[in-house]
Amino acid sequence: MKIKSLRLYDACQPLNKLFQISGAIRNVVIISAYIDFDSIDQLIKYVDEIADTRGLPSLRIFIDKSSSHYLSDRETQKKFIKANKKIHNICNSSSGIFLVQLGALFHSKAYLIEGNKKAKILFGSMNLTQNGISQNEELILYEDINIGGKANGNRLAKWIKEYADNLHAQSVQVGIDTSGNFPSCMRQLLLNGSIYYELKEQNPFRFKLYLPQNVVRQQVNIDPMIEASITDSVSLEVLLSAKTPFGLGIKLPDLGSGKAFWKKYCIKTCYGFWNPQSLRDNLKTTLKKRITERQPYFDFIKKKINEEEENIINAFLGLRYRIQKYLESIGITDWKYSNENVAKEAWENWIENINNKIDNAEYYNRLVSGVTSVPAPDVWNDPVASEEFEESFCESLLYHWSKEYIKETSNVVAQAFAWNLDLDDDEKDELDTEQLKNKIDEWLIENPDYSIIHFNEE
Repeated sequence: MKIKSLRLYDACQPLNKLFQISGAIRNVVIISAYIDFDSIDQLIKYVDEIADTRGLPSLRIFIDKSSSHYLSDRETQKKFIKANKKIHNICNSSSGIFLVQLGALFHSKAYLIEGNKKAKILFGSMNLTQNGISQNEELILYEDINIGGKANGNRLAKWIKEYADNLHAQSVQVGIDTSGNFPSCMRQLLLNGSIYYELKEQNPFRFKLYLPQNVVRQQVNIDPMIEASITDSVSLEVLLSAKTPFGLGIKLPDLGSGKAFWKKYCIKTCYGFWNPQSLRDNLKTTLKKRITERQPYFDFIKKKINEEEENIINAFLGLRYRIQKYLESIGITDWKYSNENVAKEAWENWIENINNKIDNAEYYNRLVSGVTSVPAPDVWNDPVASEEFEESFCESLLYHWSKEYIKETSNVVAQAFAWNLDLDDDEKDELDTEQLKNKIDEWLIENPDYSIIHFNEE
């Protein structure tokens, strides 16, 4: 077999060159821990272009179920289903994308491209992703072989096909109902969820002033419209609501508490609030209530941005003038907005950007809710990060259970775990995070037909 060092010694090759064989394609097996959609599309196009016209080719893609985020992110799920349909349109009935659940981590990478007379096999570190193909330093072993030959490469090609066939027992094809296919370890459990978090960043209605750092660090009261602790920005809400002559003196609606109790469907981790797929709809229903409560405030701001455009910019320019006078009084003359025209142009560009953002329905809903989500991070290649993820998850469970001495926890996830692990109060009090993790792993292995997030009665 030959060895190829992608990027270090050999020139980068596109997918169709990397997988190129002599003649038409009739069978492709892709085994990769990670895959991205650009690479899937390129692969499908490549197979379609040079497939054997005498029959439909076979294309099977095996990917780790948890790292795919197929269960945790609906947009990702839609993309996988769309790609799977593309494969079925050009390939035989055995083809498709298969989600593998095999142990704590499915990390295999192997590739087989077969034609009528020639074939190619590849093994190595490369995932079928754009980073793997075009950017990362990867090391692969490969060999071009003759179909029907007796070389070592032929035996490895046979092994890849047998391995792929055996993966079916541990796989679910994309598009098939996976609701009864439950995680068998903590990693799979956590990756099947999503991370939700409150938007901690200063809201988009804050204009950055670019004040000198020595002034910002002092946290002095430069102007009534600038909070002493946030002296490098001014809030649009303050410009609207501050009393004249500083602001417009407009009374803003109550933002509301926003306490829709969405966190009771989540467990806090070091990456944010983890929400299991089975409680996703409950959480989203609760967030809709939060949006309903908070929306009048944001709708009002949105309306006033347009109605009071000239008055708002005049209030801002008045603030700019007062800041400039203050800076001059302490000997600073090179502030970014010392020129009024520069400041006015920056403000107008900022307001235009704000309007473009809030006209986007998805962005606006996220802004109003104050909560956003991402797939759970796949940190299992990093032992420290994965341990922190699992440990913080277990710490939160123990914290919720400790509250039961005062008042029963309202956290649905913690309640379900306590129910299924069947722990009495003394056991909960004595557990540490490592012991709890082991108990969870044991339960998941022993109960493959049940979800630990549900109140299983049997």
